[in-house]
Amino acid sequence: MPEILLNLFVLTDINESRVMRVSVTQELQKSITVLFKEQEERFFNGVDAEDYYKFDGKYRPEDRELLYIEDFDDIDKLGSAISDPLGYPELSIENGGLEHVHAVFSGYVDQGKTRILAQAFDRRRIISPKGFSIIHSKDKFTKFDGTGLTLDNKLTAVLDGTKLLFSSFHFVRTIFDVSNYFKEATDADVKEFCRIGEKPAEAQKAFLDTCDAWTRRKIGLIRQSGILEKTPADQIAKVAVSFDIEIKTQEVDGKLAIVFPDKRAELKRVLRFLDEDYYQSPLSDARYISNSKTVAKPAKGAAKP
Repeated sequence: MPEILLNLFVLTDINESRVMRVSVTQELQKSITVLFKEQEERFFNGVDAEDYYKFDGKYRPEDRELLYIEDFDDIDKLGSAISDPLGYPELSIENGGLEHVHAVFSGYVDQGKTRILAQAFDRRRIISPKGFSIIHSKDKFTKFDGTGLTLDNKLTAVLDGTKLLFSSFHFVRTIFDVSNYFKEATDADVKEFCRIGEKPAEAQKAFLDTCDAWTRRKIGLIRQSGILEKTPADQIAKVAVSFDIEIKTQEVDGKLAIVFPDKRAELKRVLRFLDEDYYQSPLSDARYISNSKTVAKPAKGAAKP
């Protein structure tokens, strides 16, 4: 029985064309098949039955552990693309088409069940003619004049039928909408995250009253991502200036920490930034709010991040 070759697709932020097929040569398709099958094997390698943990927004898996969400809703119909690849438009690189890609995926159908193999796509993986790219071929480097992309060396997630499997919440949410499976931050979570426990009771209540469901969900997402533990507060504040967002800091226990605004609108802007809803295009330098693609005006005279 001949080996089934896998197709390559991209997931974009274009509402009318969320899923697109990548047209490749047969030789490249063979290489893509080998690549994704090898990555699939490594994804599950060493993971035993007891190493699967139901996603609750709190537990962070160790190496060779996976989180899962049962009955996951494939709202972008990635599975349909695997079953009917020719039913989807080809990706065009004209007019900055690669800018809109935030995931690449492949997959196959086995005994009636679709398995999707997905990689998060970092825009730094775009090969742009604006830069000066060279590749090594036949013992020499040569200039690459075209536009292209590089694939990651590992999978971010696997959607096995309706079961979503992943190890990094931070990266899986760049591909799939997991917000409906995430619990909102409680009052205690908000107090701890925003460090308002030392404020008078009346001020605490007023702050909590400004935290609607959206705010509490964002706080929960940011807590799970661990961004505040990974990135110094002064670095966060410096980058925020480029998006015309002011983030104040103060010293807490000998370490700089973010001061969260009391006003709802300002608080939401800071939370949106911390949840990485803002990004800068690598090709046009335009700044966007990723869930709506509204251009975000840069601060006057601000340095580019």
